[in-house]
Amino acid sequence: MSDDQKVFVPSQPLKPGARYGVLSGFDPGTRTLPAGFQLAPPFRSLPVEVVLEKDVAVTLRDGVTIYVDVLRPAGTQKVPVIVAWSPYGKGQGSSPSVMGIFKLVGIDNGVVSGLEKFEGPDPAYWCAQGYAICNPDIRGVGDSDGDSVIWDRQEGRDCYDLIEWLAAQEWCNGKVAMSGTSYLAVSQWFTAAEQPPHLAAINPWEGVSDVYRDLVLRGGMPDTGFARQLQDNSYWGKGRKEDILAEAERSPLMSDLWENKIPRFERITVPAYVVASYSNTLHTAGTFRAWRRMASKEKWLRVHNSQEWPDYYDEANREELRRFFDRYLKGEDNGWEQTPRVQYSVLDLEGGDQVRVAADAFPPKDVTPTKYYLDGRSRALTTTAPTDEATAVYDVSSNPDEVSFITRFDKETVLVGYPKAHLWVEARGSDDMDLFVLVQKLDAYGTPLQQFTVPNQGALVQDLTERGASILRYKGSDGRLRVSLRHLDETLSTEAVPAHSFDRIEKLSPGEVVEVEIDLLPVGLAFHPGEQLRLVISGRSLLGTMMPAIREYTPANSGQHVIHTGGKHASYLQLPVQARRQGMAAQEGFAVELVSGPTAAGGVDDFELVFARRALALLKARIGRQGLMDLLAKDIEEGNAFLRERAKASAGKFTSGTTVLAVRGLKAAQFVHWLENSFSDENILLAGEPEHFVIAPNPDSTVTIVENLGPHVCRVVLPGFETAPSWASEVRNELLPESDHPFRRLGAMHLPDGTVVGRVLTQFGDTAEGFTANLTCYFPAACPEDILEQHRQHLAVEFRNWIVAAARALAPVAG
Repeated sequence: MSDDQKVFVPSQPLKPGARYGVLSGFDPGTRTLPAGFQLAPPFRSLPVEVVLEKDVAVTLRDGVTIYVDVLRPAGTQKVPVIVAWSPYGKGQGSSPSVMGIFKLVGIDNGVVSGLEKFEGPDPAYWCAQGYAICNPDIRGVGDSDGDSVIWDRQEGRDCYDLIEWLAAQEWCNGKVAMSGTSYLAVSQWFTAAEQPPHLAAINPWEGVSDVYRDLVLRGGMPDTGFARQLQDNSYWGKGRKEDILAEAERSPLMSDLWENKIPRFERITVPAYVVASYSNTLHTAGTFRAWRRMASKEKWLRVHNSQEWPDYYDEANREELRRFFDRYLKGEDNGWEQTPRVQYSVLDLEGGDQVRVAADAFPPKDVTPTKYYLDGRSRALTTTAPTDEATAVYDVSSNPDEVSFITRFDKETVLVGYPKAHLWVEARGSDDMDLFVLVQKLDAYGTPLQQFTVPNQGALVQDLTERGASILRYKGSDGRLRVSLRHLDETLSTEAVPAHSFDRIEKLSPGEVVEVEIDLLPVGLAFHPGEQLRLVISGRSLLGTMMPAIREYTPANSGQHVIHTGGKHASYLQLPVQARRQGMAAQEGFAVELVSGPTAAGGVDDFELVFARRALALLKARIGRQGLMDLLAKDIEEGNAFLRERAKASAGKFTSGTTVLAVRGLKAAQFVHWLENSFSDENILLAGEPEHFVIAPNPDSTVTIVENLGPHVCRVVLPGFETAPSWASEVRNELLPESDHPFRRLGAMHLPDGTVVGRVLTQFGDTAEGFTANLTCYFPAACPEDILEQHRQHLAVEFRNWIVAAARALAPVAG
């Protein structure tokens, strides 16, 4: 059985050093932390009084004692509790190692209190919202008894016992949840599968769900660099710890040992709010796998466009999580069930990412798996299979040690879902192949496009991610397979996602051509006309290590790899292509079509838009400027307070997004001259965008604006546009050559009290047919992503309407 296959080595006690935090010492007892308490200078203060019960003993079913810290709101009201289960010390949140990680990725340590477990929920926030936090030292860790294990069903049983113990405490309302990223997400799969009666909800925020396939033997290859880092640097304790490296060497095929490290997804029935990304080369496959296979009827998925740590501690994301927990742990009727079951992102890799795109499923229902066939002669990817056979060959010890195939998109194309490579391959000079595949986005000129996933994009992170640390910089969707382990598991495989059994070895014979399927990480990727997709096939890891400072895997390759294409060996890349969306989404199989009647050009949506604009203009005119200000006074107060707080939290840092419009039939100088002359006409300015409530030119040449910034109604002052303000050097990365874009204007938006809450950079330059408008907005870096995205949309609507108005005004009069 699996316990007999386990290997253990001695643990070492946690001593003062890199992983030792302010509260790491063993010190049982109860104390009260007053409102305003600050654990150490870098961290945020507690907004409310918190009771800390430290090193409380909890006895598990087999007699083992573990120790937990409980932080809960002071008072007599019973509260729900959130568990952060991991081997990371319960006092490690304030350790130098965790503070260093935050600094590396660009998170201010001031966003947390230091009382949180690494990657876990922060008591400073949750206690203020009426929740307790439980930070355990799990079996074999810290001062807890027993031997520790790595991602195992044993952890599920242990956490079951802790949950039932917590639910029985006099301060608890009987409802328990789990939350956290990485290890703290993985433990939730195992715990929920044990079905503890008082577990009310889970929130796995990116985590592996199959130790064999995700951690130690991805694709059947013993790539154990991160497993070594995890084993050597996480399980500090008095007993023994599991030696997963020795286990991987002893048991390279699927066995009971590894089956015991796969959660029983069919038993996960608790409400779940799952968070994933496309870019986490450790966690992405596992998170989507668990999402697909878990049995919960009430489950939600959000796919973000960054990295798990900044995403987890983002204020807007935390507020959404609170609504989920409020619904299932407090019983609040807050409309949570109306939240889209899936919110996915579409990466643009050029500053135009879409986030929180709503859907009922992942992939969305309008996605069609589409085969792009490899052509070994032209090195192209085509939607029709080549009739002639051809090969593409590389020598694993030469440069280049890869082959690639490219397709160019002639229209807007969006991929959302699961890619896979279906290849016919041959090994020359070897009886096996370690194959690596990568799908990249290229711009129209063939340059690979990449995107950092963390706020820090400085020199050190540039260096770390040049050939590794792939969780910090997204370079595309990758997959891998040792060809001798190509046998598919028919039970687990689907048409979209192949899954291998990894239970048998099938070596290659000389001259033998075999068929393999390789799953790639899911994607959400947009391609604009002219942009290209490249499939790379190689005998080495194309992304390098997944984490900084870990050992890179050396493939077991020799000789030549041959990729067969066309004819009876029609290799292909299957891509999840989304149908082009026209106007509003319609229910599948349902449509309403205008057959006859109106004689004006356009469709029903066009007519509705005209009427809506007319109605809005009439209402704004009747209510008047002051009437609108009075009507929206409370909204403005709340919106300005939100922006003021976000600006303070951002400490002068801004994030940006750009919208580009291409114009035909009008030159840049004509439009800019028209716009400058129109800034004194309030009606023209208001007509630019429906959410312009007030745009009032002031006698001092400033402009007062009341409009939506994301979902918030705000009142800001625009002092006017300049060509070279004092802060121009801060936006130099977005500045285009002045020779091509001579009409450049910069403006800063501030609240009535002077707080700068936004900036605008507009750049206009002529083209052969007209001109381009490059419109960049800047908001405080701590603002939620949806504010930036919605303002990119706002700029598109606003300037499109003004450009149309300019064209009409400048058109020659007939007759």
